[in-house]
Amino acid sequence: MEKVAAWALLLVLLGLAALLPDCTAQGTAAAELCPGVSGGVCGKGCQLHTCEALGRFYRATLNESNPWDDEHGWELTSTMSCEQLVERATVRRAVYCSWFGITCCTPEAVAAGNCSMVNSVYGVRLVINNLNASVGDVRMVQPMQQLHDCGMRSLNLEANNLAGQFHPAWGGLKHLLDFNFGNCWITGSIPSSMRSMRNLTQINLSNNWLNGTLPVWLDELQQLRILNLGSQFGANQGTDASGLMGTVPRQLSKLQQLRELNLEANVLTGELPEALCNEADSKLLVLNLRGNQLTGGAAAVESCGGLVTLDVSHNQFTGPLPASERWEALISYRVGNNLLSGTFPPQLATSARILEHLDISNNLLTGRLPNQITLLSGLKTLLMSNNSFTGTLTEDVFYLPALLTLDVSNNSFVGTIHEAIGLAYSLQSIDYSNNPGMTGRIPPEMGLLQGLQSAQLQNTSFSCSGITQPYTAATNASCSDPARCKTPRKFGDVEAQQHVCSIEQQLPCFLRFSDYLLPREDASNMRCKYIVRLPR
Repeated sequence: MEKVAAWALLLVLLGLAALLPDCTAQGTAAAELCPGVSGGVCGKGCQLHTCEALGRFYRATLNESNPWDDEHGWELTSTMSCEQLVERATVRRAVYCSWFGITCCTPEAVAAGNCSMVNSVYGVRLVINNLNASVGDVRMVQPMQQLHDCGMRSLNLEANNLAGQFHPAWGGLKHLLDFNFGNCWITGSIPSSMRSMRNLTQINLSNNWLNGTLPVWLDELQQLRILNLGSQFGANQGTDASGLMGTVPRQLSKLQQLRELNLEANVLTGELPEALCNEADSKLLVLNLRGNQLTGGAAAVESCGGLVTLDVSHNQFTGPLPASERWEALISYRVGNNLLSGTFPPQLATSARILEHLDISNNLLTGRLPNQITLLSGLKTLLMSNNSFTGTLTEDVFYLPALLTLDVSNNSFVGTIHEAIGLAYSLQSIDYSNNPGMTGRIPPEMGLLQGLQSAQLQNTSFSCSGITQPYTAATNASCSDPARCKTPRKFGDVEAQQHVCSIEQQLPCFLRFSDYLLPREDASNMRCKYIVRLPR
C-alpha cells in the first residue's frame, strides 16, 4: 500500500511539473510584450521600447511637406536615437512623458488604481494635429499595439487626415478604454475585429465615411458608456443612401452602462425596438437619433427614464408625442420634423420641470397649449411652428422668465398678444407669423423687452402701436442674494468680477449641478455639467 501511495504521489508531482513550463512560457511571453518592467515601473528597457514605438508612429503619420501642427518632443526621434533620449530622462519621469499629447502613468495614478505601470504611456491625444496616414496601414497599427501592451488605455486621434478602412489588427487593442477616430476620412464598415475590444468604455467614429449596418454584436461591449456613430457619409453599393443603414439593433438595450448613444444623420430605417432601454436599470442620459428615416411610434424612448437630452427630430415618426413621468432630469426635448399627431401631453410639462429646450415644430399636432406649460420655469426655447394648434395663447407663456425664443408661426392660434409679454424680459426672438386669427394692437409693453432682436408678425391681423422706452434690470434674479449679484454694466470687467455668484447661489435650493459632463448640442466639442433636481 505504501508503494502504491508513493507511486501516486510521484505521478501527481510529475503532472504538476508538466504544467510548469506552460506557466513559465506565459510569463516569458508577457515580458516579451513589454520588456524592462520591474516592480510596477517602466524601467530603461521599457522606456526604450516605448520611445521606439512612439517614433515609428510619428514617422508613419508624418507628411514632411505638411507636418504635424504640434510636434513637441516627437520630432526628437528624427535627429536622436531612443537610446540617447532615454539616457536624458530623469529617474522619476520618462523623456516622452513631456511630449505633446502624451499622458503618462504616475505613482499617484497607480496608487489611485487608474493605471498599473509608472512611466508607461497611458493616453495618446493628438486631436486636430494634421496627422496623415491610413488606418489600414499596419505601420500605424503596430506601434499602437506596442504601446497598448505596455499600458496604453486611451487613444484619441480625432479630426486628423486619417483615411482608409480599419486594419483588422486594431482589434488587438483588447484592453483599450477610449477609441476616438471621429471627424476623419475613414471608410468601409464598422470592423468586426472591434468585437474583441471588450473593455471599451467610449467609441467615437462620428463624422466619417462609414457604410453598412450597425453590428449586432455591439451588446458584447458591456463596458460601453459612450457610443457615437453619428453623421456618416459612406456610399452603400446598390443604393443612393449614404451612411449607416438598417435598423436600430434591439441588442443595444443590453448595454447597461451606456450613458450616451448618438446615431444621428445616417439612413437608419424601420421602427425602434420596443425595449430601446432596459427600463428597470437604464443609465442612458443622451439619445440622439436625429436625421434618419425611422418610422412607427416614438413611445419606445419612454423606456429611457433617466434621459437628459432627447433628439429624434427629422425622422418619420407617427403617433403621439412621447412623454414619461420619469423624465425629471430632461433638459432638451427635440422631436421636430416628424409626423407626430395628437395634442400636447400635460404630463411632459409636469414631469420634465427643468426642461430648457422644447422643439415640437413641423409635425401634425393639434389642440391647445396646456396651462401646465408655465411649470417649465427654466424653458429657454419653445418651438411649435408648422402644426395645427388652435385656441388662444394666454399670458401663461410669458411667465417663463428664462424664455429666449418663442416660435408659434404657421398654426391656427387666435386672440391677442397679452400685455404680460413685458414680463418676458429674457425674450430675444418671437415669431407669430402666419396665424391670421391673431388680432389686436401690438402691446406697448413689448418695448420693455430690452434684449428683443427679432419679432416676426407677418400674415397676422395685428395693428401697430407706440413702443415705450426699455428699462434696465437692476439685479440678477438667478441669485439668491440680489445685494451681491447686481447685473454688471460690462461683462468681464472688474465690476463683474466682484459680483460673480458662487455655484450654490446660481441654483435654487431644490437643484444642483451634476457630477457627469455631457456634450453640448452645438459644434463646440465641449462637455458641461447639467442641472438635476434634488430628491424630494
